[in-house]
Amino acid sequence: MSNYLKEYLIQKTTISNEKLENVLICFKKAQVKKNQILIHQNKICKQLFFIKKGCLRVVCLRDNGQEWTRQIAIENNFITIFPSYIEQTITDSYLQAVEASEVFYISYSNFIKLNTTTPKWRDFYTNILEQEYVNSTKRIEKLITMNGEHLYKDFKTNHSELFKRLPNKILASYLGLSQETLSRLKTKK
Repeated sequence: MSNYLKEYLIQKTTISNEKLENVLICFKKAQVKKNQILIHQNKICKQLFFIKKGCLRVVCLRDNGQEWTRQIAIENNFITIFPSYIEQTITDSYLQAVEASEVFYISYSNFIKLNTTTPKWRDFYTNILEQEYVNSTKRIEKLITMNGEHLYKDFKTNHSELFKRLPNKILASYLGLSQETLSRLKTKK
C-alpha cells in the first residue's frame, strides 16, 4: 500500500502501527480519468474515496436535467455520497472526477469492519463526518444569505486554488449560478 496514505493517517490519527496496517490493507488504489463516473446515479454507494491527486465532485440533477454540484473535494480529502454510503440506499446523485485523479478507496464492508475492530478509525471517521457537516452547513448558509456576486467573491477568496482549477460550468453549478452570470462576474472588476 502507498506510503502516501500511511503518512496521511499517521498525521491525522493516533492509530497504532499494528492497527494502521489493518486499515491500510482495506484500501485499494485507482487511477481515474477526467469525467469518469465513480458512483452512478440510482445505485447504492459502496465506496469511500481519499484523493491523493485530482478533484472529484458530487452532482445532483434538477428536474429539468440541469447539473448542480453539491460537493467538491481535492487532494488530502475524503469524499463519497454520504447519505447513500451511510444508509446503504439508492442515490439520486453521482460522483464524478473533475480531473484525472489518483484515489484510494475502501469498500463499505471493510469500512464497517474497521469501525467495529478499530475504535481509533471510528474516531477518525467521526471527525471526517463532523467536518463535512460543518462545511455543508456553512455552504447552505452562504447559498441562502449571499447573492451571486458575494458567493463568487467569497469562493474566489477562500478557495483560490480550487477556483483556478474548476471549469466554468462546474464552478457555476457549485455556486448555483448560470454560466452567463459567472462569465459576467469574472469580467467585472
